[in-house]
Amino acid sequence: MSHHVPFAHVDRENAALVDEFLPVLKEQLAGGVFVGGEEVDRLERRIAHLHQVEHAVAVNSGTDALRLTVRALGIPRGSTGVTVANTFVATVGALLSEGLDPLLVDVGDDENVDVAALEEAITPDTRLVVAVHLRGLPAEIGAIRELCERRGIVLLEDCAQAVLATAGGVPVGGFGIAGCFSLHPLKNLGACGDAGVVVTNDAELAGELRLLRNHGLRDRDTVVRWGENSRLDALQAGLLNVKLDRLAEWTERRRDLAALYDDLLAGLPVVTPPRPDDRVHVYHRYAIMTDQRDALRSHLSRLGVGTAVHYPVPIHRQPAAADGRVRTAARGLAVTERQAARTLSLPLHPLMSEREIRAAADGVRSFFDHHAR
Repeated sequence: MSHHVPFAHVDRENAALVDEFLPVLKEQLAGGVFVGGEEVDRLERRIAHLHQVEHAVAVNSGTDALRLTVRALGIPRGSTGVTVANTFVATVGALLSEGLDPLLVDVGDDENVDVAALEEAITPDTRLVVAVHLRGLPAEIGAIRELCERRGIVLLEDCAQAVLATAGGVPVGGFGIAGCFSLHPLKNLGACGDAGVVVTNDAELAGELRLLRNHGLRDRDTVVRWGENSRLDALQAGLLNVKLDRLAEWTERRRDLAALYDDLLAGLPVVTPPRPDDRVHVYHRYAIMTDQRDALRSHLSRLGVGTAVHYPVPIHRQPAAADGRVRTAARGLAVTERQAARTLSLPLHPLMSEREIRAAADGVRSFFDHHAR
């Protein structure tokens, strides 16, 4: 029996909000403020409040959020920045673009950085740790912060997939010097184009980011830094403000659908996402693990169930890494590589029906029923 369960369905979210989007569009067209303005200011205030920090600085992508923050921190070129290999390329690209030497360390069973491996990899050259909250599950960020404070290392959070996620009841983004979020259309809080934001409690850093995103201009005619154009446009900010009104509701819906998947997949030879007691997962992705990943994916495709793999090729195995600029820790990345070969993301978004979740889970079950015979 075939099903039609798309992997992603951003059009459903936009269709549900179109009546709220149109007044924003009309207001922006009539007002003539296309960059910055009140909608951007309002978005920044709301995101700062949401993540319990003092400042939020909107930029035009999650990539720029990372890159400009690394630049604003003023870390000397040639220093080591430590992060993981099972992340989107922007995490490592931001380090390379600002002259840092990336060192990749292994992850734990939760797919986030292994704190013991991280501590083992630190050297006197290590000046920055970028902790990734993969798929919306916070890393062990309290332990990572304690380690960085003890060793005198700057901690930056890559929160691209983790808006509203919490650790110990505290929102991600405020544990380190800053947290960098992507607001790409496919994220839990997504614009209708590219967008990003940095949150921080450091007023000096926030001020530097505001300069860097706007060509380093203090005023219209005075350049005090060599910056660039990374401003968020007012229309995207307005649309994000509309979506922000639904974020808590839609995040809870993601969690409910993930719990349904957990129940439906129980007893099958797959590993479902971890649910640590002290961390709140927001399920940007619902990823299972199985040794039969590729065969299962083909089976689901034949049934009309969309899937994806995040990420099939770790950063250190990418063709670009052949230039030797990205190093791996001496311990190696065995867990990272094993997970990359086994992970499979199933469809999950807030406007999915329970029927669609059941259809996707039934497809997984039918695969293992067939292979068990």
